[in-house]
Amino acid sequence: MAKKDGKRVADVVNLALESYIDFTNNGHDGHSRNENSDEMYNGKFILRNDGEITLSKRDILGLKKEVGAFRIENTGRITFEKDIDKNTLKSIDNIVIHSGTVEVPKTLYPQLLVKSKIHGKLEKY
Repeated sequence: MAKKDGKRVADVVNLALESYIDFTNNGHDGHSRNENSDEMYNGKFILRNDGEITLSKRDILGLKKEVGAFRIENTGRITFEKDIDKNTLKSIDNIVIHSGTVEVPKTLYPQLLVKSKIHGKLEKY
């Protein structure tokens, strides 16, 4: 099934283990989750991507306006558009690339390296 979805078996197993550990700890890193949503981490919204999305400056600023600074967790593909600047990236607390690919403009690559925990692929274009 992993190969059919274009993923490595190791990545799928690691993700399953992380989910199990998160479940048994009642949240990431032992912090309890918001009882109304599992889309929270330390009181911050988590944008989870298992598919394919493209984020522009307007998208990121709109999300920040709705939910405040947020975290991104990726197992799919995310493309950051070229209109994003360093100031816009301040809206994102951190990015966890479990598997999959995150594409960023080469001008922002160093900033994304600092904000990211990478198990998948961070590509510059």
